[in-house]
Amino acid sequence: MGAAMGTFARLAAVMALVLIGAGCTVGILYTHTVQPLTINHLETPITGTEGQNEIKHIQLPYVGIMWGDTALGDISREKGLQDLYYADLEYLSVLTIWRQYTVHLYGR
Repeated sequence: MGAAMGTFARLAAVMALVLIGAGCTVGILYTHTVQPLTINHLETPITGTEGQNEIKHIQLPYVGIMWGDTALGDISREKGLQDLYYADLEYLSVLTIWRQYTVHLYGR
């Protein structure tokens, strides 16, 4: 009976760590969200034209390396968008070491 309780206790501890690490509030293991960068969608036309660009970020103890560009004007010019209607920010994090930010632009 003691061995079964020990196994159960270890399994419960592992499950608790997985739930805490993968939770929406903490997101230690993995986080993937999409949030609007612009909030005024009143009378905004929906289009199929999209431009996107990414920033990648590696964070190690005492050192962070980031590359890429998410300047809305630069991306829209580079992707050939003349009118910018709205934008979204997609965020991906793995183990809080790898972070990737993707800006999605919608326009004409």
